[in-house]
Amino acid sequence: MLSKYLKMESKPFAVGVRVMHTQEMINNSQYKESAKYLPPANYKLTYHTKEGRGVYSFCMCPGGYVVNASSEKSRLVINGMSEQKRDTKTANSAIVVTVSKKDFGEQLFDGLKFQRKLEEEAFKIKKGAIPIQLYKDFIQKTESNELGEVKPITKGQFAFADLNKILPDFITKSIKEAMTEFDKKIKGFAKDDTIMLGVESRTSSPIRILRDENYNSNIKGIFPVGEGAGYAGGITSASIDGLKCAEKIISFYNPY
Repeated sequence: MLSKYLKMESKPFAVGVRVMHTQEMINNSQYKESAKYLPPANYKLTYHTKEGRGVYSFCMCPGGYVVNASSEKSRLVINGMSEQKRDTKTANSAIVVTVSKKDFGEQLFDGLKFQRKLEEEAFKIKKGAIPIQLYKDFIQKTESNELGEVKPITKGQFAFADLNKILPDFITKSIKEAMTEFDKKIKGFAKDDTIMLGVESRTSSPIRILRDENYNSNIKGIFPVGEGAGYAGGITSASIDGLKCAEKIISFYNPY
């Protein structure tokens, strides 16, 4: 008898914050004396903490915005974007920490519940405004009360808050350790007035729909692909996954 249920499993993902710097600082660090001749710079950073947890930059947006991307009532999640010109004065990127079953539980939807809990806390702390905090205050676990050189460029209102009250200790501890290391690669990355914004919780799906080597699910004719199905972590990887699936379908139905 054909099962009407798709087989699924929970999977690791990553959560954290977005960080915002002046684009000028990123350009000068990446390009040095050639900065004035080149387009807005990007970066990619990775680090493993002393406890073995992965921390990395994700979806880096040169000359971009941080966007309130909330999709559910009383929950808040942020994302980043850049327009074609990449011409704002700030650069932003997610700095996220890997989480797995040992952090959120063994049941199928435990990762989703963990994700939603963070988004509920992010919404509640400032009644739906994007919570922001200067890095020096993030370290000291105090709510900021003024901005420095970096000025937030967001789509959606923002308000000062203590992000340590939203994220679990193991997440904030990992971010703080990584930021110190990232500062060695990009001078000024962990400046006092670097802006932290929360929360970035949807780097990839916490659930995967199972499929075989031909991209078929347990229900023949349903092909789980891309981010929502748990097989990608970004626009490019989702596109590639879709192309590979299309090739499988074409070869299956038209072997010649």
